[in-house]
Amino acid sequence: MENKIHVMKHVLELSQTMGEALEHIKAQVNEGQEANTIELANDTMSAFASIIQSMGTFLGDLPKNKIEEYTNILLKSFDVLATTYEQQQGVKTLEVLQFNVLPAYKKWKEELENQLQRYVVS
Repeated sequence: MENKIHVMKHVLELSQTMGEALEHIKAQVNEGQEANTIELANDTMSAFASIIQSMGTFLGDLPKNKIEEYTNILLKSFDVLATTYEQQQGVKTLEVLQFNVLPAYKKWKEELENQLQRYVVS
């Protein structure tokens, strides 16, 4: 279980960094700098993919929760975001960030923290 707790801590840390990146992306897109955020958006989506993979090591050990449901919602939001980047739709990208990605991220992060805090608090 000690290894799983280590993974949980890293998932929480990476999820926090992911949120900071999303806020930065939103600010940059809001300033019309969408092109400057593509690499960071890709890195953020890659981080999320890594988190999903890592969560597989402990999700089955947790009590009933909504982590998987919220993970799927956030994954779909990232798919929509990727499409707006591909189509270079700056205004649409901002809308997707504000109304899809960030709210989905916040719900997912809150559920993740609620479920993992009992294990990682020393």
